[in-house]
Amino acid sequence: MRKRVVRLGARLFGALMIADLLLLVSGTGPWQVQSAAAAYWVRGIYRFTSTAWSTMASDRFNWVTDGGTNTNNYGGQRAAGLTGMVWLGAYNNSTCQQTMSDSQITGIVRTNVSGGNGGAVYQVGDEPTTNGCNAAPTYAHITAVIHAADSRARTWVADDQFNDPSIGNWPAGLPMKGSVDILAFDIYPCQAGPCEFSMIDQAVRRIHSVGLRNWEFILQDFGPCQSWRAPAASELTQQFNHWYNQGALGYWVYAYDTDPTPCPGNVTGAGELRQINSMNVNYVAPPPNTPPPAAPRPSPKPTPTPSASPSPSHSASNSAEAPSQSPVAAIQTAKPASFTSSDVLPIAVGAIGLLLALVGGGIFVARSRRAR
Repeated sequence: MRKRVVRLGARLFGALMIADLLLLVSGTGPWQVQSAAAAYWVRGIYRFTSTAWSTMASDRFNWVTDGGTNTNNYGGQRAAGLTGMVWLGAYNNSTCQQTMSDSQITGIVRTNVSGGNGGAVYQVGDEPTTNGCNAAPTYAHITAVIHAADSRARTWVADDQFNDPSIGNWPAGLPMKGSVDILAFDIYPCQAGPCEFSMIDQAVRRIHSVGLRNWEFILQDFGPCQSWRAPAASELTQQFNHWYNQGALGYWVYAYDTDPTPCPGNVTGAGELRQINSMNVNYVAPPPNTPPPAAPRPSPKPTPTPSASPSPSHSASNSAEAPSQSPVAAIQTAKPASFTSSDVLPIAVGAIGLLLALVGGGIFVARSRRAR
């Protein structure tokens, strides 16, 4: 009998240890490496006329503009595995007025809900602070209208308050904070001379100083257009590196094709975009003794490209600041992830197995003493 008890305890201990190992391999334990494919980061692409959904998806984007069941794009985007953000041109930056009635906005939201697209993200407008409008109260009202029609919906807008190389011209604070659910900041740093990446660094400091949590960023991948030149592939990577690990929910790339201006988009090529889209937006701790994942290729100092129409507010002095930490450097120097509640399961399984083995051994010892 005592041999059976010992064998049973040993078998239970072994089985539970195997279960612990399976949890480790499946990625539910504290040693999991969160890959870009598994992590939920918004990797969005602006588009205008293109409907090459499968190509956008193969470039590792997961979000795209101009979606929703109120458009003809919905089926194709869904089939390619893309989530479409719904465009609502509900605000005019010139008149500083709401351009859609509340009932019209409600109708579009309800169309999406009834079409199986509940919980959608709605792009309420674009660059509301461009002309100095006090847009926040109106955007907050539109957000409330959308939430009333779909409590799971979220509102989104691209905010260009940091998109002036003359940083002294930026408005104080963060005027649009709290007006929408997600603020996305477009900073296009590549103009006539070297890209002014310090614009990104200064914006990040401002974002952190006001405690904003739900935000994204937009990368410049267009040109030549007005005062902007086309960035080189390495300069697109450098933009990403300056935004990396700053707490964003994700990012968008402007743009996939040519917008009506026209401004040619996707100038760096799909290869560079795929490299960036394979990265996590924020640092995720790897397991011990694991080499860091591949990052976008090194970014040598670009050769300045002249612009046909340089911005009058361009200031080369902003480019003197050192670049922020790159993804690879962050992975090599960051502290290990802290213990969380998700770590408990595999540890508990092992502890139970050990406890059962000890109980079995104790019974064996007790019975042995009685036999004597």
